[in-house]
Amino acid sequence: MRISVCLYAGVVATGLAVAGLPTTATAEPVPPGGLVTSFLRNQGTYCSIICPLGAQTANTVVTTVQQAPGTLAAAWQVEDPARALGVTAASITGPTSVAAQRAIVADGTIVAPRALNAFEVGVVGLMNVGPAAAGGLPATAAAVETAREDTYAALNAPIVPDPPPLATPHDPVQAAVLGVIDVGSAVAFPAFNTVLTAAVQAPDAAAQELAATGDPAQALAAGADTVTAAKAAADTIIGDAVTNAMDLIAQANS
Repeated sequence: MRISVCLYAGVVATGLAVAGLPTTATAEPVPPGGLVTSFLRNQGTYCSIICPLGAQTANTVVTTVQQAPGTLAAAWQVEDPARALGVTAASITGPTSVAAQRAIVADGTIVAPRALNAFEVGVVGLMNVGPAAAGGLPATAAAVETAREDTYAALNAPIVPDPPPLATPHDPVQAAVLGVIDVGSAVAFPAFNTVLTAAVQAPDAAAQELAATGDPAQALAAGADTVTAAKAAADTIIGDAVTNAMDLIAQANS
């Protein structure tokens, strides 16, 4: 996953831990150091999901490149030179694209949204502390404890694909802040991952087309079409995020 959300989530968790006041009795109190240890444990968990897939992608590149001379020699016997080169290139780009997409999908559907959930829950919790100060120390302490408990629960939420958003804004300001975070995360994660996917799919599309037709111009066009489609998809993701943010703010104002 991208470092930015890891750091942001860590800042929120650490801030709540430092700001923690004497806890009140709750059904599931946050254990001492629970926010920080949960955050650190999550980083290990996220790495256990992403790192093997990244290593598999790297291994796929090395293995297919090593096999490329033999693939080229065999293709050269039965194909014209352009198609032989396409077949050889596709023998590298095809498996690499598949392996890379596994890592990208895991990051975009499991790791990033779960980390984002914890960050947003922590942000909302911290934003609730300020208004609670009007009620004096007991109200402030209760708001801090609620923020700690909610963030702890988000940090320890089940690891599932495409988890639903957990943070709930309570006023237009919180809705606006969450909207900004959501738009930023849309740029940093699904939109970026779409572009990243195109970075491995475009060479593969070009190689597959060259292998099929032997036409370099058509191969370049196939790669360019993949990039164009990815840009359009990324633009749609960002546009949808902006629309959703505006809807969230409108709902909070209604």
